[in-house]
Amino acid sequence: MTIAVESRSLKGAQPVSPSEGGMELLLWVLVWSELIVFGALLGAFLLIGLIDRPALTAFHDGLDPGLAGIATATLLTSGFFAALAAAGRNTRRNLVLAALGGFAFCALKIIAFFHELPAFTAAESRLSELYLLITGFHLAHVAFVAVLLIVVAWRPKPRPVETVATIWHLIDLVWLMILPVVYLA
Repeated sequence: MTIAVESRSLKGAQPVSPSEGGMELLLWVLVWSELIVFGALLGAFLLIGLIDRPALTAFHDGLDPGLAGIATATLLTSGFFAALAAAGRNTRRNLVLAALGGFAFCALKIIAFFHELPAFTAAESRLSELYLLITGFHLAHVAFVAVLLIVVAWRPKPRPVETVATIWHLIDLVWLMILPVVYLA
């Protein structure tokens, strides 16, 4: 026997099984836990930067902000395609385009690591370590969810598309928190 729980959306009421409601809760637990983890890491980065201003200046000298800007535009464009997919517009194509944007972001970030790594190893700063931890963790999320976008595109259904698009937007949001703290602070 299945019990249906009413869920209201902009399109009207749709029955939702209790297990789907549990998945929605799990999704929001994931979203908030990601924001808390990245918030704590970025808070630590800001604190160390305030305590050791010369290290922060040396750290910023080793960054490639132009490449970070291109990576940001790439990731946000990818998020746009994920939003189109979630809205039901050419779902499969837009999910694949979102994933390709994610893979392009990963490639740009790896190129940036190779440019920035020599300066960071010379500086031996905790800021460099935190930077690699924060951006590396974010990079892993981008790569993993880009693969999920491809998997969902294989047989797109509304709920999985909405879920993966929500996670993708979370990744965009996290990067938009990383960018000003790390690159512009």
